[in-house]
Amino acid sequence: MKSTALLFILATVFLSACSVLEKSEPGVNDSAPVPSSAMAVRSNTSLDTLQTGHGVYMRKCGECHTHLLPDEITSADWHVVVPGMAWNAGITPSEEGALMKYIIAARSVR
Repeated sequence: MKSTALLFILATVFLSACSVLEKSEPGVNDSAPVPSSAMAVRSNTSLDTLQTGHGVYMRKCGECHTHLLPDEITSADWHVVVPGMAWNAGITPSEEGALMKYIIAARSVR
């Protein structure tokens, strides 16, 4: 029960982030892992999908607020945050899928 309440609060905070947090400066998050062949092999995801997800992450996630690095939030919490933020940011379902795969793969790199 406590975990569910925490996830609800976390999702609510992130869903309102576009109206609350400052827009990031271009290039602020240069430490986001860049997709590589090794990342693709480890995550069992195509490099093309990871590159698409990274592009969405860099382009869309920073439009309204500072990027959160993939390892700053647990994988389980990303599965709550990404769908709400994807809707909020106008990310297509295919972009959302690539974004989620990139985030989960990038978590293992840092």
